[in-house]
Amino acid sequence: METISLQCLLLNRRRPMVDIFLCDDKQVLLDSYEEIITAYIQQNILDAQVRLKTKNGYDLLIFLQESQTQGGVYFLDIDLENDVLDGMELALKIRELDPYAQIVFVSTHDELLMETIQRRINVLNFILKDRGLAQVRADIQATINDAIKLRQQQVPLAEEPAHFEYDDGLSFEKVAIQEINYFETAYKARHVFLHSDHRLSEFVGKIVTIQAQLPQFFRAHKSILVNPDKVVRIDKETHQVIFANGDTCDVSYRRIEALLKLIQADKC
Repeated sequence: METISLQCLLLNRRRPMVDIFLCDDKQVLLDSYEEIITAYIQQNILDAQVRLKTKNGYDLLIFLQESQTQGGVYFLDIDLENDVLDGMELALKIRELDPYAQIVFVSTHDELLMETIQRRINVLNFILKDRGLAQVRADIQATINDAIKLRQQQVPLAEEPAHFEYDDGLSFEKVAIQEINYFETAYKARHVFLHSDHRLSEFVGKIVTIQAQLPQFFRAHKSILVNPDKVVRIDKETHQVIFANGDTCDVSYRRIEALLKLIQADKC
């Protein structure tokens, strides 16, 4: 059984993690963009990660529906030859799922730039593939910097709240953030379980709303929001997160590596 101990790892993030998505019909370009972006993130210790790369626009849309990502950065090929959707149609559908999406087109068709304006697709950048690898690399790196700055403006730097407050219908409760292990969608519609060190509480609410209130928490699953500071171990085989008090919760297999990277970014 493969488990990873995280007892010596600390997390005290106040900036939102920026998720980056790549969609191009050529695998070699997807791999090249991922290498450029990942290397730049690591070299500059940026709060960003490549969340998904795919040749199929529908795969990206399905992923967004499941993950409910907000504020993502999307590098899209306009001319997706093997897809029913072209890049512009894909961008419009992405916006429906992620209103804060930052769209970047990567294309050889500079004549399509005007069409993006006419169709009111607000794009962060339009990168031309045929300008050479060095220029494309520079354009991608500059775009990532701009995207992170814009996302930080959307979710400004602020002191992390010391407590989480809620009304359980009988009384008004206040729980210290450092005591919360995770939130979980309850069996009742629009109800949430709060798992803390010493008790289980239930109140009316939504995971997505709590995530907006507590950006330092991590969406481990579409129905689970984890406090990374409280994670002491991750079981990669059973997809389980283990907390100091013995509590456990599920983590999506797609999100395990992202959780590890997020925590390991601040090793003690």
